[in-house]
Amino acid sequence: MSRRGNLDMIMKNMDSSRATKILAKTLYKELMNNGFSNKDIINFSKEMLDFMAAEMRKSSTTEASDKKDRLLIG
Repeated sequence: MSRRGNLDMIMKNMDSSRATKILAKTLYKELMNNGFSNKDIINFSKEMLDFMAAEMRKSSTTEASDKKDRLLIG
């Protein structure tokens, strides 16, 4: 079975909290093994959070706009 298949099987059979911890640990080890420093990984984490915040803002803006349009139409 491929690595992707193994990961899919693990993720389906595990609670999300535990899966998240395993994913974080695996990603950390992979980044370290590929020459990234702890500072690089912290910067990566910051960029990930910034991206997520922007996506959440975009999503909430879209939802608010949809509600506003419905109020005007309905």
